[in-house]
Amino acid sequence: MSLSSHEAAEALEAMRRSRAELAAAANCPPVRHLAFAGLLGGIIAGQAAPLPWPLLIEAAMLAGVGLVAIWDRRRTGMFINGYRAGRTRPLTFTLLGVTLGLMALALWLKDEVGIAWAPIACGAAASVIAYFASAWWQKIYRRELEGLP
Repeated sequence: MSLSSHEAAEALEAMRRSRAELAAAANCPPVRHLAFAGLLGGIIAGQAAPLPWPLLIEAAMLAGVGLVAIWDRRRTGMFINGYRAGRTRPLTFTLLGVTLGLMALALWLKDEVGIAWAPIACGAAASVIAYFASAWWQKIYRRELEGLP
């Protein structure tokens, strides 16, 4: 079986349209980026509370991740894992490194230096960074789907 050049062109155009529709569906509203930022920053900021509250706050933030996944699936029909292979992965791992660094800094400042509010400040910084990283991640992902560099 061989395709005519016309059939091949139609198939390629259908694939391009599908990728464009997927890229459009992956266009999250700013509140979605804000939710991600709040969850990531909340994990760090929650360390300012006395035990056992940080563990309960972390559990609530993880439950929030599940709720965001449900929200994404209802809104777009899909949830895209941030650790997926592709051009977004370096940004994901950079954000992970920055977040872990801020968590370590927050805990060190709180436990070793005695600055009880340090986790709140580090959590706020992580939230701002996560908001912009989420928006940038989306831009990279959409460009990848659209076949753009």
